[in-house]
Amino acid sequence: MRKEHISKNGIEYKECSSCKRILELDKYSKNKPSWDGLKPYCKECASKKGTKYRKENHEDDLRRKREWYSDTKNRIIERTEKELKIGSKVCTKCNKELNIKEFRERTNGGFYSVCRECENEYNKQYRKENPETYKVVHTITEQRRREKSKNVISDFSSFDWKQCKHYFNNECAYCGRKLKNLTQDHFIPLSKGGNYTKNNIIPACRNCNSQKHNKNFSTWYKEQKFYSKERENKIIKYLSTFK
Repeated sequence: MRKEHISKNGIEYKECSSCKRILELDKYSKNKPSWDGLKPYCKECASKKGTKYRKENHEDDLRRKREWYSDTKNRIIERTEKELKIGSKVCTKCNKELNIKEFRERTNGGFYSVCRECENEYNKQYRKENPETYKVVHTITEQRRREKSKNVISDFSSFDWKQCKHYFNNECAYCGRKLKNLTQDHFIPLSKGGNYTKNNIIPACRNCNSQKHNKNFSTWYKEQKFYSKERENKIIKYLSTFK
């Protein structure tokens, strides 16, 4: 049933359908389909409903996120592997055919159409001509990165870490060095959609962890002097057990 707004001293109010309080219109979120363009319940009640729903559906939410993550991870790897097999690409800026490694990897798989050299030159010139704009964009990017990290699935336990190190014989999964103080490396970087979960954490020495940083495993690992097909297969086999 449609409830008209209440007007007092030139200010419009509305009754919340949930808590029944009479509140000012700015206490309600927007909702275009409704007759007045506002939600029937206030923002406070909406927040409480959201909290209650997340508590009651926590496991379902985690399952959906894991399924989405697994599907996305596979598509990213497939797109990158496809271009790596081709081996080269024509830069849309300088029109030169270059080795695929001369192009920066895309977050969602594959490689950008402009080579690193052209991209670096463009960015350098842009920063020089637009210092204030660059500063603002950089600030926004950092804020987005911090916000994105809040949405990461994080359920990797100390027991999971112990089992993980045991599987790799307390060695760096990449170079094979046996160490007591191994670091936890995100197989798919957080910046590229990775999570802090069993199917995305492997042991690595500090040097390998630092070198890999946010690079794609399939590209970075094969470029290393310590590359080992045996260790590569072991990593893939370990991670695939959690699909």
